[in-house]
Order: sequence, then structure tokens, then C-alpha cells
Amino acid sequence: MIQIISVEEKHIRQMAALLSKRQARERKIFPYLPDKFEEIDEAEVVIRKLLERPYVSGVVAVRGIDVIGYLIYEFKEEAHRGRYVWMDYESIAISEHEHPRLLRLLYADAGAEWVKHGYFHHVLMAPLGDEMVFEQWLDQGFAFEQKYAILSLDDYEPKNGSLPELEFRRGAKADAPLLRKMAVWNSIHQAAAPSWHPITRETMENVQKSYVALTEDEEAYLWLAIQGEQPAGFHVYFRKEDPFSLVTPENCVELPAASTNPDMRGRGIGRALANHCFSELKKEGYDYIFADWHTPNQMASYFWPRMGFQPVMVRMSRQIDPRISWAHGHD
Repeated sequence: MIQIISVEEKHIRQMAALLSKRQARERKIFPYLPDKFEEIDEAEVVIRKLLERPYVSGVVAVRGIDVIGYLIYEFKEEAHRGRYVWMDYESIAISEHEHPRLLRLLYADAGAEWVKHGYFHHVLMAPLGDEMVFEQWLDQGFAFEQKYAILSLDDYEPKNGSLPELEFRRGAKADAPLLRKMAVWNSIHQAAAPSWHPITRETMENVQKSYVALTEDEEAYLWLAIQGEQPAGFHVYFRKEDPFSLVTPENCVELPAASTNPDMRGRGIGRALANHCFSELKKEGYDYIFADWHTPNQMASYFWPRMGFQPVMVRMSRQIDPRISWAHGHD
């Protein structure tokens, strides 16, 4: 018989064993994920750090004295989502001997309390190594929001295609006005069909300020593509280091923003700029690139996998109809 109860100190070691085994299974599909978390001690450090966060709690599924699954969750509030529950990549694991449906049992038990207290928006970071696992979340009503992917530069071969006459150069302080202009490219594209991701004037101003700041950020790898006198595209990268992340390889950079001039798309500029940046990063000694994209963004969802990026994690969310707080079928 399975019991679902609150996490206690006595459960943590077995929870760490579940997480370490999950990491081993994920690494069979994605071998560049950090191998140190296959060690129970390292996995335990991660779980303890999760449980140290404010407003964090969790449940475990036990059969007899054995922990066969766990779910750790965090209560959050922000302007974009309002009140919501967050489940991180490391927050959920079950035994490989259990049916993936156990994930839904854990969610049902914990989620009942969330909804009771007015937390109707639920967000999780799901691993992609086991299709049966993330299918459970899809069946439970969660939907994809954002995919996170990794490109191995060791295996990367420049993608062929039409190569326009382009000038590639590093960004500098003098490019601030240019970056301010480029900042709107992605935002306008995301607001269009089929993404329909709203961009307010205030959000746009903040995006423009952040892009201008890139020209003075000494840690940014900023590349521009220029065709004639026209800005054709840009990429920006940062070194990505997180000793507690199960999805960040060693010698990795992150690609938080990239775009091609909307008036020049379809000419091979994006591919040419990516080839240039990837080659330069490889010369800098990096082995991997970490990128993410909004899944409704049709162009990004097609382009980055075509460039060799392999999705390893997906952010999913579910919005519960708040009427359930009173419309539950009882008098």
C-alpha cells in the first residue's frame, strides 16, 4: 500500500537515491549532463538546498519503509503569473520500478492543498529523457511553455546553406543605439501569430534597456552581423556555471538572446551568424551551448533543433479554473 506523507529528515537520503538514479537514466539519453549527480551524496546536497528555500515544502510516497517517489514545491508570487506553485527540475523523482502514474498521485495529493489555499497556477520543469514521464504531465493538463536544449560543440558541423555577404564583429559601447533598435525584433515576433505573447510598452522599454546594457557588460560575448549598412542580426552569450544544476554541463555558455532582422529573414543570415558564433566559442574553449525558446514560437522551435540543439528539459504549466474554490458540486 502506498502512503503519501510530508517530507521528513529521515526521508532525505532515500530521496537523494531516487534523484541520483533518475540522473543516471537521463544521462543514458543525454550523456553530457553532469555525472557527479549520479552519486547519492551529491544528489542529497541538491535536495537539501531545495528544502532550505523559503516557502518550500514537499511530500513523499512510501511503501512500507521505502520512499518510492517525492515532490518538492515552492510557493511564489510575481507580477506575470500572480500566485503560483513552482516545481524545479530536481524537485520530482520516482523509482524506476514504479509506474509513471505515481507522479500524478503525488501531484494530486500536494495539489489539493495548493488549490484549497488559492494557488491555481502550477509550473514545473520536467526532464525529457523518459517520454512516459512527461506524457503523464500532458495527460494531467499541463502544457509546454519553454524548451531548454544543449548543443555539443565537439559534434557541431557548420550547417550549409546560402551564405550572404556579411560582416561579423563583436559588439562595443558604440553599438548601444543599434542594440536598442535590435531589441524590438524578438518582442514583436513573439507578439505575432502563432505565439501571441503580449509585450507591454513597459516591458519593451525594459528589454531595450537590458540590450543597451549588453554593450558595456564585460562578461557578455556579443556578436553582430552587418550587411552593407544594415544590422542583420545579433547573438549574445554568457558563461553558464551552476555547481548545483543537473542540466548544466562543464565548459558551457548560455544563449539568452539572438535574432535576425525581420526584413532579412529567409536568406541564411541566422544560420551564417550561428556558424560564426559557434566556431568562435569553440576557439574560446567552450564545449557546450545552452539555449531555450518559447515553444509557441514556431520559428525558434524549428531553427534551433535544426542547428543541432537537443532539448533536455521543458517548462510546463497548468492553470486551474479558480471557480473550483466554490463550484465543487456540493451544496
